Amino acid sequence: MPTHDPVQDVRAAVLNPDRQFQVIDGGKRGGGGEPPESNMSDAPCPVSALGHLDGTYYVLDSVGQLRALTARQIGNRHDLVGLFGGSDVWLKDNFPKKAQCKIKGPDGQDTTEERVVDFRINSVAAFLQAECTKAGLFGDHIMIRRPGIWAERDGLPVVHCGDQVMIGDKLVPAGTRTGNQVWAAAPPSARPGAACGPDVGQLLQAQLQEYWNYRLPGGAIMAIGLLCCGYYGAAISWRPAGFLIGGAGSGKTSLLNVLKAASPMHYYTNDTSKAGLEQSIDGRAMASFIDEASDREDQRGARALLDLVLSASGGEGTRGSRGGADGKARKIEVTGSIIMSSISPPDMKAQHLGRFTIIDLMRADEGADYSTEHKDLKQWAHENGSALWGRALSAMGRYREAMAVFRKALSSMGCAPREMDQLGALLAGWHVLTADGVPNDQQAKNGVEAIKDFIRDREDVISQDAPMQMISHLLSITVQVQRSTNRKSIGELIKRVLTNSVSAAAGEDNFDPEIGRNAAQEVLSQHGIRVIRKDEPKDKRGREAPRAADGNGMWFAPNNTMLKDLFSGTPFEGNRWVFEMMRLESARRNAKAIRVGQTPPAKCVWVSAEELGFEEEDDDAKNA
Repeated sequence: MPTHDPVQDVRAAVLNPDRQFQVIDGGKRGGGGEPPESNMSDAPCPVSALGHLDGTYYVLDSVGQLRALTARQIGNRHDLVGLFGGSDVWLKDNFPKKAQCKIKGPDGQDTTEERVVDFRINSVAAFLQAECTKAGLFGDHIMIRRPGIWAERDGLPVVHCGDQVMIGDKLVPAGTRTGNQVWAAAPPSARPGAACGPDVGQLLQAQLQEYWNYRLPGGAIMAIGLLCCGYYGAAISWRPAGFLIGGAGSGKTSLLNVLKAASPMHYYTNDTSKAGLEQSIDGRAMASFIDEASDREDQRGARALLDLVLSASGGEGTRGSRGGADGKARKIEVTGSIIMSSISPPDMKAQHLGRFTIIDLMRADEGADYSTEHKDLKQWAHENGSALWGRALSAMGRYREAMAVFRKALSSMGCAPREMDQLGALLAGWHVLTADGVPNDQQAKNGVEAIKDFIRDREDVISQDAPMQMISHLLSITVQVQRSTNRKSIGELIKRVLTNSVSAAAGEDNFDPEIGRNAAQEVLSQHGIRVIRKDEPKDKRGREAPRAADGNGMWFAPNNTMLKDLFSGTPFEGNRWVFEMMRLESARRNAKAIRVGQTPPAKCVWVSAEELGFEEEDDDAKNA
């Protein structure tokens, strides 16, 4: 009996035409629910209980907004009526307060009749408190979802437009709860439109290619990819970030404005801090556009923004706590693609480069002026953005399939794993907006070839990693040699010790021939570095030189003060340099104490010379 292959079902669904995306209509009312219009005692309570914690009761009011009330507030008439949207109909129907009222009878005589005059406040308060208690403790397991694009269990995106939410193919009012996710109400926001054809995306790419001058080929493709990934918000597992850079007149702000105009649901700022961005987009999953992100004297704020992107780009995004002025912790959640622009980016570390795609723009060719075209394209993008958004959402399954194909093509070109996630997502987004179906192997190869200058291979990634940056800093530092004014770099001194002849050293590095191997070794030992050659002779007592592996290598003494001082004022000061050195592939920490120079023996770190870039001399060349 043949076994069922669910993968084939997924592929069959993906290869079929894109699912019809339902256009979300609405936005005329301020929320997704209304209080009862008639006295119906069996009508459900318009207020939904979510839970309680530390004397605070959490509910969704009648229009689906999250509200937190203390025990005193929940027993206050004005707060209660506010929860029910200003209407007391349901309250009077279910918790009536009655009184004997004098009325005129049919015969004109005064009579007494029992009538509902209000609702019983204490009873309502007790009811809501009991409902919150029944719901359980309110905590991080309850996800309050605000406007944006979120992921649902079936893999389809959930589009939250403030007052209405599309979950799969079902349209529900804001305030709906699915599992531990609460789709809280908010002011109506932009809606996706009916999906357009690939010709719209192709036209956008052609205009981006014509009206901007990219330093690297494939810049327009990367811009289209960033736009599409922004449409998915938190619905995709990897959310690429982009940085548009270029000098005055390169059109970086105009390009940012075009991408922003093509994104109906987004957040934009041209002057923000990390804390400000967290508060502005907390709980929202949408593309964020930040102009002039690092064009300031204080670069610490720009680097803080980059750090925010590190966690926002993958998994569940940034989830953390911040202290408030009232002494209470405030939860924050930031997710979605973030696109920045500035004249030049701040100093990026290796982890930033794996999440940011830098699109470098040059000034237009002499005599060319596309200012009018930039403005027209911005208006065109605004008019067609909702249709492009609808196309992206309807092709969610196709996007995932395309990303897998592009990752495979990138892998065959030696792309590093993190780069495969970043560039694979961008290429998949570009393909979704500009083509139909899933790319075949040849199409994937052509796409990768078009953006090959953006690819960083394993060697590029390693060279920009923190351990190699630390080593590069160490080897480039110059130190004084033998009480003279002569200064040489640590790297030059190590090379002198490893080189077999003075003439070879002078010929290769223009090294001063008066500085011998012993002199170089002495200066290095003063700085906590002991070089061991692969042919290191025995000492005067006939003992073998200490080593942790065959071949050339060296010991570093973590307790050497002069070595520590070489990292002062750098990201590796203190003992951070030791931590980064231990991340090197050949790094070994010796169990026995090693003597380096005149300092007392101590546990040292061994690193091979080859990993630090000192290639061993060829024996044939040495003998010649």
